[in-house]
Amino acid sequence: MREKYKDYIRLRRLLSTGFFVSGIIPIIIIALGSIYNFKQLSINNIEVTARQVAEHRNDAINTFLQSQVNFLTTLINLYQLDQLQQKENLEKLFLAVNRGDKAGDIVDLQLIGTSGRQMAYVGPYQDKIAGKDYQDSPWFKEVLARGTYVSDVFSGFRDYPHFVIALTDPRKTFVLRATINSGIFNSLLHSAQIGAGGDAFILNSNGEFQTPSLQKTTRLNEVEIGMLRHHAGTELADDDEYLYVSKWLNGNMWLLVVKTKITDSLTNYFKYRDRITFSVLATAALFLVISSGISRFIVERIRQADREQTALDQQMAHIEKMANIGRLAAGIAHEINNPLQLIQMQAGWIDELLQEENPGQVANLEEYRKSVGKIRQHVNRAGTITHRLLGFSRKISAEYDVQINELIRETISFLESEAHKNNITLNLQFDEELPMLRTDGAQVQQALLNLIENALDAVGPEGVIDIVTSRSAKEISVQIADNGPGIDRDVMEKIWEPFFTTKEAGKGTGLGLSICSDIAHRLGGTITVENRPQGGAAFTLKLPLR
Repeated sequence: MREKYKDYIRLRRLLSTGFFVSGIIPIIIIALGSIYNFKQLSINNIEVTARQVAEHRNDAINTFLQSQVNFLTTLINLYQLDQLQQKENLEKLFLAVNRGDKAGDIVDLQLIGTSGRQMAYVGPYQDKIAGKDYQDSPWFKEVLARGTYVSDVFSGFRDYPHFVIALTDPRKTFVLRATINSGIFNSLLHSAQIGAGGDAFILNSNGEFQTPSLQKTTRLNEVEIGMLRHHAGTELADDDEYLYVSKWLNGNMWLLVVKTKITDSLTNYFKYRDRITFSVLATAALFLVISSGISRFIVERIRQADREQTALDQQMAHIEKMANIGRLAAGIAHEINNPLQLIQMQAGWIDELLQEENPGQVANLEEYRKSVGKIRQHVNRAGTITHRLLGFSRKISAEYDVQINELIRETISFLESEAHKNNITLNLQFDEELPMLRTDGAQVQQALLNLIENALDAVGPEGVIDIVTSRSAKEISVQIADNGPGIDRDVMEKIWEPFFTTKEAGKGTGLGLSICSDIAHRLGGTITVENRPQGGAAFTLKLPLR
């Protein structure tokens, strides 16, 4: 039994694991796919946002540079060389351009002749550039050749980062140069920062910083170095930590780099991932409970089926045993009948001889006659017993017409000695007009035998058992009631279960009432039990008339 119990435990665990795994694996696959798709969507959104920021900042910076070039072009187109040479006019123009929201954009204005000599200057560095000759400067040669020049950001003798824009007039008679405040220029990049860990800066083609890094970076990593090659449009790159967006501006002289720290922009993704993870864990817990319940239910049904099968096997073994007993009883009855008949014949012969004797000549003649009478009486009694044994053996597993009252009387004859020994009263209240019933008499007798034996055990010495038969239009009823202690409510619910018994160990198998219930149902009838108001229990067996 212990090994069988372990088998049930293993089966329950196996079923529970199978149900749980088969149920939760598809959910996990769907959840992982959903998380992956949401992450890819979030990364795509980051890429789109970074691309839009880079393009927007590129447009803003190009617009700023172009506005400065347009301003200088306007000055060249509006004023003649002799007007620009007059310091008063140049100062008025300088003051006019640094008003309002453009204040501080242009640090100084400088007019330079085609010979490279300074012709006029307005700004805070008059003393430092007085007499400066730019004839051999590369930028000066480039502006004369191309007409326009925008420098990299540098400190120079001004000791702060700046860059210059220089233009020449159409006839190349002079050069107008403006120094642009790089601080105003740098402020255009602040709005390009995406997230707390993001960065934005501008590099020249040599990888030198034209604006300071928002994260104070001073050296380029491998990805940033790789982006220095010239490319058209906006380029994307990434590593384990950052997403990079780069775009060339200012005529491919400067490279705008916008860096986005991926984890800073995946806040919604992390929240979604946590929600999905929690949902999967909650679903897994629910699946575990459900799978455990289902497996427990299935194993319990299997266990119940095994118990019923075991009870059926024992019942079949009992029936087989009863059949063997019947065959043995038939053999014994036949063997006993022959000497009984011989004894009966010899007793009759002695009785005839005694009748022919002269009573005066035979001493103790009456005692001889009484002894012969007792011999014949007990031989008749033994014959009755063998006759019942033969009748019992013929009824094993066969359907025939039975009279219930006679079947009960025959059954009681096997228990009379036990009832007499314990001084138990058997009250027989029979309906003498009961019809014949075609059924398996042996099975009915077995059920009655079990019920009467249980009643004898329940009442004990000096008890009373009432056996009542009755009929209705469709069935015959047999009630066996005792005046014992009755049946508890908890016991009443389990009384028909196989192996359930309230008797002491070794005095009962727990199969008697289970077999009775099985017999009643197989014969198309019912069996019920209830406690009587006056005390004791009453079992009622009902069999259909057919």
